[in-house]
Amino acid sequence: MKKLTVFTLALFTLVFCASCNCTKKMAKKVDGVSISCNPEILQLVGDAVPADITVNFPVKFVDPKAELKITPQLVYDAGKIEGTPIYVQGEKVLDNYTVISDEGGSITKSISLPYKPEAALSTLELVIEAKCKNGLFTPIATVAVAQGVSSLGQLEEGVVSYMDALPDNYQKVKNYSSTADIHYLVNSSKVRAGQLTTAQIDEFEKFIKDNLANDKATLAAIQANGYASPEGPTKFNDKLSQARSQSGEQALKERLGTDLNANYDPKAYGEDWEGFKKLVQESNIEDKDLILNVLSMYSSSVQRDEEIRNMTSVFEVLKEKILPELRRTQFVANVAIEGPSDSELLAMALRGDNSLVVDDLLYAATLANNANDKIKIYQAATKFNDARAYNNLAVVLAQTGKLKDAENALKKAANLQSSADVVNNLALVSLAQGNVAQAQQYLNSVGANASKEAQGLIAMSKGNFAQASNNLTGYYKAVAQTCNNNLSAAKAALSNDNSAEAEYLKGVIAAKEGNDSAAISYLKSAIAKDASLKAKAKSDVNFSSLFGNSDFMAL
Repeated sequence: MKKLTVFTLALFTLVFCASCNCTKKMAKKVDGVSISCNPEILQLVGDAVPADITVNFPVKFVDPKAELKITPQLVYDAGKIEGTPIYVQGEKVLDNYTVISDEGGSITKSISLPYKPEAALSTLELVIEAKCKNGLFTPIATVAVAQGVSSLGQLEEGVVSYMDALPDNYQKVKNYSSTADIHYLVNSSKVRAGQLTTAQIDEFEKFIKDNLANDKATLAAIQANGYASPEGPTKFNDKLSQARSQSGEQALKERLGTDLNANYDPKAYGEDWEGFKKLVQESNIEDKDLILNVLSMYSSSVQRDEEIRNMTSVFEVLKEKILPELRRTQFVANVAIEGPSDSELLAMALRGDNSLVVDDLLYAATLANNANDKIKIYQAATKFNDARAYNNLAVVLAQTGKLKDAENALKKAANLQSSADVVNNLALVSLAQGNVAQAQQYLNSVGANASKEAQGLIAMSKGNFAQASNNLTGYYKAVAQTCNNNLSAAKAALSNDNSAEAEYLKGVIAAKEGNDSAAISYLKSAIAKDASLKAKAKSDVNFSSLFGNSDFMAL
C-alpha cells in the first residue's frame, strides 16, 4: 500500500511538470498572439458593456493537449468587473471548445460585461490562462484591449424633448350670430302688427345694440332674407319673397331706430323648399315619408307642388302646420368679437378668470414664459376633463424632470381619450425613466401609429445606432450618428443646435477627429451654459486624448 502511494505521487509530479512545461512554452510565445476589440472605446448599451473580441493565434502556439481560458475584465481604481470566460482547446483535447490547430487560427466572440458608473474610466483586459492535460489553469498573460466606457448613447431625461403637446382650438376672433323671424299671411308682404314685438325680436335687438356698443365687436350687415312657401307659381313667389325682404328690412329699421349705426342687406330666396323639407322631417305628420319621397323624386318645383296637392288629406295638414312657417323674413345678425390681447389673456389665466374656457387656457399656457406658470394654467384647464389639458401638463412636467407626475397625468389623459399621441408620450416618459420594456409595450399598442422617435430611442438603448439615426432628429440623431462613428452626419444634425448638450457633443466629435483645440473650445461653451458638464468631461473616456492637455485640465 505504501509503495502504491509513492508511485501515485511520482506519477502526479511527472504530469504536473509536463503541464508546467507546456504552459511555459505558450507563455514564451504569447507575444505572437494578436487581439483586437470592436469598438475601441467601449459603449454602454442599456446596463451592460458589449464588445466583439478577436484573438489570432500564431502557428504552433496552442499545444495539442492544452486548453486556454480567456477572461475579459473591466479594471478600474476601485476594483474590477469580470465577464464570462472564453475557452479554446488544442487538437487532442476531448472537450467542446473551439479547436486551434498547430497551424494557428482565430476566434471572434461577443462578450458583455455588467456595468457600474465607477467603471467609466477603466481598462478592458483579457486575462489569458493555460492548462495542459490535467493541470490547473495558470495565467500566462494579461492584455489590455480597450480603454474606458462611453455612456454617450444612454437615454436620459432629455428624451422627453420628443413629446408632443396636443393643439388648442383657440380663436382670437370669435363669431356669434342671432336670428329672428317674422311671418306673413298667404300671398302677402305686409308686416302685421305684433310681429316685431315678440320676445325673439327683443333678444335680436339686444344682441345688435350690445355688440354695436362693444369696441371689440364688428357687426356685419344685418340680413333680411325673404322667403315664400312652395305653393303657387314660381315667378310670383320670387317677387313675393323679394317684397317680404324689403318690407321686413323697413320694419326692422323702424323698430331699431333710424339713428342706429347699422348696415342692412336684404335678399330674396324665393320658394323655401329646404325649409319645407326640414320642417317635414322634424314633424310627426303621418305621411311624411311619402312627402319626402316626392321631394327626392322630383327636382321641378311645379311637379313637386302638383304631386303634394294631389295628396289631398296630406296637403290640408301642410297648409295648417308647415306652410305658414315658411312665409317669412328671417333676420340674421353676425358679429365678430376680438378677444383679449395675448398679454391680457395670460394675465386672466394666471389669476384664474372663470370666464375662460379650456381652449383659452390651453393657448394661454403657450404664452407663459416659465414652466411653473405653464403648469399652473394647465392644471386649471384639467377641470374641464379634457385629455389635451392632462397631456400638455405632462409634457411640461416631464421637461422639468417630474417624470412620475408626468406619467400620472398622461394616464389620466389616456383614460379620457386614448389617442396615439398620448400613448406615444407615455412611451417616451417610460424611456426617460429607464423602463424600455414598458415603452415598447406602449408602442406595440398603437401599432402603425407608434412614434418614430420613440422607436429610434429604443433602438439606441439596444445599441442599434444605425436604425436609431434613421428614426431620430436633432440632438439624439447626432448622438446615434456619433456612436455609429458617422461624424459628418452627426455634425450636420447639430448644425442649428447651440444648447449646452449639443456643444458638449460637438466637443466629443472634435476629440474623435483629433481636433483638440476645437474640442476644448466646444467644452468651454458647453460648461458656460451648464457648469455640471465640467465634472462629466473630466471622467468621460471620449476625452481621454485630452487628459494630459493643460487647457483641458484648466477647464
